[in-house]
Amino acid sequence: MKRVVIVLALLLGVAQFSIFNLQFSIGLCNSAAQTTVNLVFIGNSITAGATLKNVATQAPPIVARALVEEASGITTHVYNGGHSGITTYGFLPGHADFARVTNAAKILVRDNGGRVYFSIMLGTNDSACTTTEGAPVSPETYEENLRKIIDGLLKAVPNCRILLNYPIWYSPNTHNSAKYLQEGLDRLHSYYPVIKRIAKSYDQVYAGNQKVWKIFKDKDELFTAENGHAGVFHLHPNAQGAHRLAEIWAKSLVSIIKADRI
Repeated sequence: MKRVVIVLALLLGVAQFSIFNLQFSIGLCNSAAQTTVNLVFIGNSITAGATLKNVATQAPPIVARALVEEASGITTHVYNGGHSGITTYGFLPGHADFARVTNAAKILVRDNGGRVYFSIMLGTNDSACTTTEGAPVSPETYEENLRKIIDGLLKAVPNCRILLNYPIWYSPNTHNSAKYLQEGLDRLHSYYPVIKRIAKSYDQVYAGNQKVWKIFKDKDELFTAENGHAGVFHLHPNAQGAHRLAEIWAKSLVSIIKADRI
């Protein structure tokens, strides 16, 4: 059903999208449907905004919220649930971080009304060779954990929508407190088919933009240069990279929100 709706929306020309000028059609803006959306972001240090000078304004969830609001003219609220160093294990139902983000979502709905859109980007720390929880996390376990998280979110916030974003590339010499290197990078990319498969199996779950890997690969200008055990590595987006990532997330979120208004 979700794909039929999106295809119809595209065929009818409901709206045109560009990264720097997101727009809804007049009919969608004037819809009697919800006038508020709540964005709840689940992720690791990249989502949290690590290495950015001003997380409160530069973190990807904050920028994405502004872009979505600009696109829709709809009041948009945000909760940045990023947690540095976390893997899919950390957001499993029953763990503190899962309770934290679901409670935040419920508070947003209580205070503002509207639907919750969860945006998830996990996998970077799962792909590590050592140190992070559960590492190295196989594609099979990654899928199992993501499904448990999704099932838990759908139970806690039944009317929500969930966007599964593909994790971004990091340099193959990445080695900070955890060791990633080429082995970890290969493992990270092996999660891509998992995300696509999961999204196809749920009506309320959507996959993000797979091109994010290519967009960030070898683009040093999008990353903070960090000193590690194997030399200078690129793992966390800088302000420019965080904005680029937010644009990608926002485009996916806008597509889902548009579909909900048809």
